[in-house]
Amino acid sequence: MSLKPSVAYAREISSRMGRHRASLSAGGLAYFVVLAIAPAAVVVGSLAGLLLTPAEIRDAFAQLQDASPTLAANAAGLTDALISVVENASTTAFTITTIVSVLVAVYASSKVVYGIRLAQDTSYGVVSTDRTLIVRAISAVITLVALIVVVALIVALTFVPRILDAFGLHDVRIMTGVSALDWVVLVLAAWLLVRLAMGHLTGARQRIPVGALGPMAATTVIAGATVGVGVYAHFSSTLSAAILVFGSPVIVLLWLYLCFLGLLLGSEMEAVRRAGGGSRV
Repeated sequence: MSLKPSVAYAREISSRMGRHRASLSAGGLAYFVVLAIAPAAVVVGSLAGLLLTPAEIRDAFAQLQDASPTLAANAAGLTDALISVVENASTTAFTITTIVSVLVAVYASSKVVYGIRLAQDTSYGVVSTDRTLIVRAISAVITLVALIVVVALIVALTFVPRILDAFGLHDVRIMTGVSALDWVVLVLAAWLLVRLAMGHLTGARQRIPVGALGPMAATTVIAGATVGVGVYAHFSSTLSAAILVFGSPVIVLLWLYLCFLGLLLGSEMEAVRRAGGGSRV
């Protein structure tokens, strides 16, 4: 693509994001994720506590942090707090508080799923024919499945090493330990999730080509935001002061906002590709 068409393409994407209020949508999605984090941690802790002890739960999270120390360090305060919430919740039985946490977590998380769907429908220029209640119900089911998957992962991180030890396989790592290679794996996983969201969290479901630029651009923004926010938080005295006052959620909220903005950028690029008859751009 030569310079002039590239500039025109960039202007079109920028104009579409402005018309569709992508920045406001990204901010709203980030807010609902942060709103859901704490109650979701309570739910995960209560469910995991049915099978594991608090010490086993903390060990499972330690394995996840060890798998990607760079990412874990960027939000160490928040992750430590969430681990404590999960650990404490695992020591109690289901209570009214747990039930309320389930409702809040499902409501806020389903808002994220529903919001992504609406934002992408707007990008693709389609009016969903699905009934609103059905769409919201599907979003809630996806949320519940995600919470169960998290619990299953925690349980697996506890029991799988024991099973491997029984077969003589010791010190099996989740990641390779090579930073560059681990980042490649994480970026590929992010690309797959982005591509899945763009293709299926919308009323205009369509298979996205492997070489489509939308998912690539979205993944690049997400990876850049992950690195950039971590570096900025480490070296910026202003943001560090804000973190001391408001806590690690400041970093997480900024990171989530940039990630969702990247996803919506990719959606607009995918919409242009579809409008152009399925070409790469």
